Amino acid sequence: MIGSLFALIGLASLTAAWFPAWNEYRHGKQFAAKGGVALGLVLTKSRASAGSVTVLGFTKQLENYFVRYRFTVPTGRQIVGDARVTPEQWAILEERGPIKVRYLPDDPETSHVSGQESRRSRLETLIFTLLGAGFTGLGGLMVLIVLKKDRPPT
Repeated sequence: MIGSLFALIGLASLTAAWFPAWNEYRHGKQFAAKGGVALGLVLTKSRASAGSVTVLGFTKQLENYFVRYRFTVPTGRQIVGDARVTPEQWAILEERGPIKVRYLPDDPETSHVSGQESRRSRLETLIFTLLGAGFTGLGGLMVLIVLKKDRPPT
């Protein structure tokens, strides 16, 4: 019974790790195939602390960089989006300045700007993948042991 629980926890962790990555991959393919392009307006720029990292006694503060933008689709509808961008892209952009936006015509709320970073870090994906694989493997092994033990001898 506990083996099944471990396997389910593992599968949930694997799903949590890879579903967002799959969505980003799928959206990237859709942008390339049928994405629209619009000239948007940067509404705001902001930074937020992402913690710190210490290596060999040297500590570096980490920051995330965000932009909020607005663009208009051909139907006249205005869409507001948010994106986490690279520090280099953030430095180039100016509030009230232009920004190139790619969007899906069927779902304009799904948009992408140059320099946009993934919503999840690679480290986060790696951790959930390792946890998921470990729990799934351990749970599967426990279930196999129980099934083998309960099988009548032949």
